[in-house]
Amino acid sequence: MSRPETKASSYGGAEHDGPVHEGGLSGNGRRFAIVAARFNDFIVEKLIDGARAALRRAGVGQEDIELFRCPGAMEIPGLARKVADTSKFDGIICLGAVIRGATPHFDLVVREAASGVGALAAEGKIAVAFGVLACDNIEQAVERAGAKAGNRGADAAMVAVEMADLYAHIEAEKKAEAAVPVSVVPAPPTDLPRRK
Repeated sequence: MSRPETKASSYGGAEHDGPVHEGGLSGNGRRFAIVAARFNDFIVEKLIDGARAALRRAGVGQEDIELFRCPGAMEIPGLARKVADTSKFDGIICLGAVIRGATPHFDLVVREAASGVGALAAEGKIAVAFGVLACDNIEQAVERAGAKAGNRGADAAMVAVEMADLYAHIEAEKKAEAAVPVSVVPAPPTDLPRRK
């Protein structure tokens, strides 16, 4: 596949020898699930809005975006696994907001959410984007939900679009290679005379 213009390729860098494989930023004809926590909903709703808007800008139809809600970030990996197992989607966008408190609970929740979603993503069966905020305070969360620091929900959506496109290209190349006929070498005759 030739090198399409993508967010990733816009980073520039040195020229590479050999093929470079990257996904594009078009979601036309693809379906996406948003898996979002309800905890810290005033932040997560902004992440969801950002993700939906980014998907629509990428050409994903409104009917091809489904939202799945769970109580908190700890439940995101399990719900994302169930959604992936439906085989209905090309990508999953995981969204939540965990804000540090006075106890170590923050570290536990963030670690488990990240490792669970990461394990699902590492399987490589479906594009999975991690958009769970881990912030020290509410101000940081507000900034990352569309105020000063962009919208991490929109960023995660574009990661899912790009990875879904890349996975589709890899699968198409795999199918094309499998369809190429292999030259058949005739088997040696089985009715040869025996040695005496």
